[in-house]
Amino acid sequence: MLPMKRLSLGKLLILAGAFCLTNGSTSAQSTDAKPSAELVANTPARAQFVGAKRCSECHAAQFDGWQGTAHNKMIRPPVSGGANATVLADFTVPSEHRKFELKDVKWVIGSRWKQRFIGEVDGSEVVFPAQWSVRDKKWMSYTAKTDWWWKDHQDWKTRSNFQLCAGCHSTGLDVKTETWAEPNITCENCHGAGREHSATPKADNIVNPARLSTARSMDICLSCHQSGKPTDTKYAWPVGYTPGAELAKFWNGFKPEAGKEDAEFWPNGTAHKNRVQGNVFKQSVMHEHGIQCTNCHDMHSSQHVAMTLKDSSSNALCLTCHGPGKDHGPAEKSLTGHTHHLPLSKGSSCIECHMPKTGSNAVPSEARNHTFDFISPADTLKHGAPNSCNTCHADHTPQWALDAVEKWWPKKK
Repeated sequence: MLPMKRLSLGKLLILAGAFCLTNGSTSAQSTDAKPSAELVANTPARAQFVGAKRCSECHAAQFDGWQGTAHNKMIRPPVSGGANATVLADFTVPSEHRKFELKDVKWVIGSRWKQRFIGEVDGSEVVFPAQWSVRDKKWMSYTAKTDWWWKDHQDWKTRSNFQLCAGCHSTGLDVKTETWAEPNITCENCHGAGREHSATPKADNIVNPARLSTARSMDICLSCHQSGKPTDTKYAWPVGYTPGAELAKFWNGFKPEAGKEDAEFWPNGTAHKNRVQGNVFKQSVMHEHGIQCTNCHDMHSSQHVAMTLKDSSSNALCLTCHGPGKDHGPAEKSLTGHTHHLPLSKGSSCIECHMPKTGSNAVPSEARNHTFDFISPADTLKHGAPNSCNTCHADHTPQWALDAVEKWWPKKK
């Protein structure tokens, strides 16, 4: 399988709303959590960032396309009503998990699956211990007990926004001053600090992911979409990493162990939670054959869910390469011949079978698996991992589903 042509401008991540907003805040953290002098020196100073609005003056189409995407809704001030509302949570609903009120919230994190909330304790920004499930519309506890850093932050009042969250929810974060260039994931998060390019626009003084190797281009995405640990700090994001660099020098991505279930992976290596898209994708045949994130995702568009190049729910995205009769398509001559389901049913949707929602976010079964394998009901019977059939056919047993699979695809293991 040959990789498709990369996007011409790679990933231009644009801020919506408060385009030039900057913020200076202080976070609680222990001295042993500070990054090394080498990593700090590798991080561009805030003065090197010009902001998304400046980028838009030359890259208006990319900027305009980006405004509706999830990346510009990563961290925003709380607005509870109107056309520009950022708070999806219902603070009128009582909950044993929530010990804070909307008036205590300084920043809102997220918008698609869950919302978490940041406030100040003794002058330091911390993450509150309750979250709102967007899907189930309910308050839930946020303990973070499955995260590697939890043992050092069992008291939520020590969970620094800057140490644990802001590195992947803002742009140009300066760990020395604990300030960011602007909130949300914006242009310079993926193209690098742009002051020199802004003053003298040249191809060689800005990072264009399309001109990087597949590995270095993917590293930009994996810097936030790959669960792991840092190489030299206790920060929960790769301090010192800049677009175009080798991510492995700053961040060690977790890898699944066959037969072992943990917070990130089911025993068969599929996604157990969100934010492991990169971890499981790197185990896939797609990755082995040179496919990368930007072959399917367009960071400059919100036209489709998950910023895909084409609609994935209608199979338009997948059939670009895997349609019947194509080199990498199914052997069957028709879609229904391959799926044994009605053409417009979920059973004939590529992503429902090859990217089922195996990963938990605020609640189970929200994040899609990125190994692209059909997950057999046999995996459920063997070690309890979710499978591609029973995520839809929840009213039937895994054995019922396996009997159908073995009948339709007798060679399927």
